[in-house]
Amino acid sequence: MKSRSSQLPFHIYTVTELTTRIKKAISNQFQNILVEGEVSNAKLYPSGHLYFTLKDDLSMISAVVFNYYEKYPEELMKDGIAVICKGRVDVYEKRGQYQLLVEEIEVRGLGLLQLKFQALKEKLFKEGLFDEERKKAIPLMLERIGIVTSPAGAAIRDMLKIIYGKFENMSVLIYPVKVQGDEAAFEIVEALEYFNRTKEVDVIILGRGGGSLEDLQPFNEEIVARAIYASGIPVITGVGHEIDFTIADFVADVRAPTPTAAADLVVQDKKELLGMIGIMKEALEKNIRDALDKARLSLQQTFMELKEQRNIFLTSRMYLDDLRNNLEHGFTLYLREKRGAVDGMTQRLKDLNPDNILKRGYSITMKKDTKEVVVGITQVMEDEELLIKLHKGTLDVSVKERHS
Repeated sequence: MKSRSSQLPFHIYTVTELTTRIKKAISNQFQNILVEGEVSNAKLYPSGHLYFTLKDDLSMISAVVFNYYEKYPEELMKDGIAVICKGRVDVYEKRGQYQLLVEEIEVRGLGLLQLKFQALKEKLFKEGLFDEERKKAIPLMLERIGIVTSPAGAAIRDMLKIIYGKFENMSVLIYPVKVQGDEAAFEIVEALEYFNRTKEVDVIILGRGGGSLEDLQPFNEEIVARAIYASGIPVITGVGHEIDFTIADFVADVRAPTPTAAADLVVQDKKELLGMIGIMKEALEKNIRDALDKARLSLQQTFMELKEQRNIFLTSRMYLDDLRNNLEHGFTLYLREKRGAVDGMTQRLKDLNPDNILKRGYSITMKKDTKEVVVGITQVMEDEELLIKLHKGTLDVSVKERHS
């Protein structure tokens, strides 16, 4: 017996069949389409996928960007911004819900690369990577220049032409890298690290010729910016044309508008340097001559002063000689005078010496018991014993009589 449904004049779909038919119809028709709208309910999941709603005044559609972290800066998708999304429409069968699978996003009026550029520029600025205080000066005299660029481009030929035109025997070390494409940023970082590791160059030129924003993208990568910032060797960028600015330019110690301008900025003209050295040599020689002349004049002045001092010394010496002569003469007179006085006193002492008096026949009479000198008869009594001292010897006598 046939079922009721098999006897009906039309087909009855299951939910799965209908959803599958809708999915095929929509998926086949809406491939690589562009949809413009406003972002709403944007949410980034730990898986790295971004889910959001794209809407206009009358309608909305769910949308998803898989592996969003790998493609765009986190700050790009914010509620309320107007975007153009490129992708395809698909049906999520478990919910019976159609959604837009987004492959590329462009903020209306501003490209994705430009948005990434602005976001990274603001981030690195806040971190201080652009601060002028940390930028290194370019050495005046160089022994070797390092160049990071493509070996096949016109930029390297132009730079070498400038360098050797100004300083024909300048030593140059080229580290060849790709300057566009996915691998370029990594190769540039390796080149900068190599030069800083080997210390073979005094300055590094990072350059390439002009190109589109996409072509210059390696110079807007964060890893390149941080490698430049970490470099202990001064880095000069010369990327693109004068109107082109990259993140590398903001971090570099010096930014030149073009690769040739970078080469011209780094290398001093040899003839000018030799001329400058000649001028400096002449100035140095003149300074030395002036210093010698000044020293010679000072020496002469010192000699004359010493000569004058010598004359003063001689005059003083003569004065001292006179003083000495006067002193000697005065002292001689003084000694003579004193010697005469001493001689007089000596003679007087001799004259007064008792021995000398006794020699002349005088004697000294003394009491025998007290040795008192007798000068008058009243000092002695009759029969008193006396001593009479003569020049030679002593008499022991007795008083018999006293006569006045």
